[in-house]
Amino acid sequence: MPWKRAPFGLALIALVAACGERGGTDTEEPSAPATVQAARPATAPQLAAGETSHIPVGSFRAGSRPGDEGRRPEIEPRETTLQLGPFRIDRLPYPNDPAEPPRLGVKRETAVRLCAERGGRLCTELEWERACKGPESSTYPTGPEWNTACEDNPRTCPNAFEVLSMGSLLEWTSSDVVPPRGETKPAGPVVRGAPAGAPGVERRCARRVTLEEVSLEDVGFRCCYGAPNGLKLKVPTLGQAAFEKVALTAEQVTKLLELDPRTQPLAQEVVLFREPEAANTVVARGPGDRKGFLFTVQALRWNPARGAHFLVVTARSGKSTSFVLAYHVVNDEEHRLAASFVMRDEPGPIALAYSDSIRPRLHFSNCWGCPGETGKLLFRAPETIAIFQP
Repeated sequence: MPWKRAPFGLALIALVAACGERGGTDTEEPSAPATVQAARPATAPQLAAGETSHIPVGSFRAGSRPGDEGRRPEIEPRETTLQLGPFRIDRLPYPNDPAEPPRLGVKRETAVRLCAERGGRLCTELEWERACKGPESSTYPTGPEWNTACEDNPRTCPNAFEVLSMGSLLEWTSSDVVPPRGETKPAGPVVRGAPAGAPGVERRCARRVTLEEVSLEDVGFRCCYGAPNGLKLKVPTLGQAAFEKVALTAEQVTKLLELDPRTQPLAQEVVLFREPEAANTVVARGPGDRKGFLFTVQALRWNPARGAHFLVVTARSGKSTSFVLAYHVVNDEEHRLAASFVMRDEPGPIALAYSDSIRPRLHFSNCWGCPGETGKLLFRAPETIAIFQP
């Protein structure tokens, strides 16, 4: 019989898409905007032309966290801790003069020359990101959320390093996006920041774009001073294998369930299905053709697209509630819930069916080829998972 969905709110979660009963249509739950309304400072900072901010030597979290709203995994590396040496950065975009507007529409080679005339240079993209995130490695220059009050007059909104207008303007950096080995696409210059009128998620400090994606007329720049930091961001890559089995224990799955309030009700009497007997049972139950698919009841590490990594887990909670969960892989030790599908009155086993030739999709089933007993997990760019039962 077709699966029944769990009564508690696990099937559809923030930042992911999931589906209703068999025959339903995909739905996506809108994410809350990453913005906050706040009053501007009563008085604008007193600025003089040519002022700079000192960025001390120190470590910071570069890149973005998988699952963050607006993240583009194909170009934004996963968050990693890096250390940069000290440098100084203009408090405002060039000409760094509160009496003059930012200079836009300048080619990068011209920006390099203008900074050199002042004894400076273009900032590397990691220097720009460190200056933007501040000492706490915040997601936005205004903190953990974007302050929309800074859009009217960015010069009134200094960040924690007293740098102004970060995230309010597209800015050149001296860095290039280097394609992964084997790709023929040439390297392109990295542009940081966001154009006027951009939504809040585009003002994240980790956001990277190339000139191909923006208009030169919207691009400005600011200068940095001191010895340049030579560190570069690692380019997200596509693994040779789309799927890799991961041997988890029931205790490890229980800890994953306990991480998120939405899955905590499942963290009781967790039972893993036996490999390979349970997977063979699922195939033997139904008339379905294997069609080149491999079957497992173990967890799978899934790399559906460049820079996108997920952990897919299937197991049983108690005597009769089975589930399929997908997690963003933040790092080797941390995971973040991405999508869920819970089946009441279904003791399992539930097997995963996958093929390296079909990266963006895998199936789950308790009876392969039986109507109403098979579902799908679909990857949707930039970084969401839809789980549904056709």
